[in-house]
Formats: sequence, C-alpha cells, structure tokens
Amino acid sequence: MIDKAKAERLLLEDLKNKQRYIPLPAKMDRLVSELLTRRGYARVKAASQLTKIWEDVVGKRIAGMTTAGTIRRGMLEVTCNNSAVMQELAFQKHTLVTKLNKNMGNKENNTNQHIKDLKLRVAAT
Repeated sequence: MIDKAKAERLLLEDLKNKQRYIPLPAKMDRLVSELLTRRGYARVKAASQLTKIWEDVVGKRIAGMTTAGTIRRGMLEVTCNNSAVMQELAFQKHTLVTKLNKNMGNKENNTNQHIKDLKLRVAAT
C-alpha cells in the first residue's frame, strides 16, 4: 500500500496538472481608456474644447457666423457663413493663429496640437 504522505503528494500533483491558467482581471484604467477610444469620446471632447477656444479668440459675434472644424496637419478648417466674414478672417489670419496657439497652450486645455494656418471656406447654402 501507498502511505498517506505519498498519496497526498500524488493528489496534489494531479490537481496541479488539471488546473488551467486563469488570467487576472483587466485593470480599470485600461478598460476606461479603451472604452473612450472605441466610443470616440476623446474626439468629441477635443472638438468642444476647440469650439470654446475659437469663441474666446474671435468673440461671440464672429463665432456665431463661423464654425471651427478639425485640425489636420496643423491647419484649422474654418467654415464661414458668408464671404465678408471669410475676408475679414483672412485679413486677421496671422493674429488669430497666434492667439489660438496661445490659448491652446494653456494648462487647462489638454490639446497638444499646434496650428500653423487657417483654411477658410464659405459654407454651401
């Protein structure tokens, strides 16, 4: 017969061989980050921040007649309601770019993008 210690060791080895690897649960910060990425909430937040910065720079009156779009390769796309507004913004382009970059560089705004130029266009009616 097998003694009690040897039988217990054999049972433990058999149990160890039958056990499967169970991965650890995912960390919460990774899950939240992945959810925000999948749902596009970060993009929405960045767009709303850009809209607020645009309104602060040009003022409510001009902001009401324009729409700040996206930043692609350092170029901010701005859609204007009419050509007069577009012409006025074209005259002030350099000043607007400087002010936008200054406001985007604030600590409260977490946008890491730098604007080099404005792409102005009139909205299709």
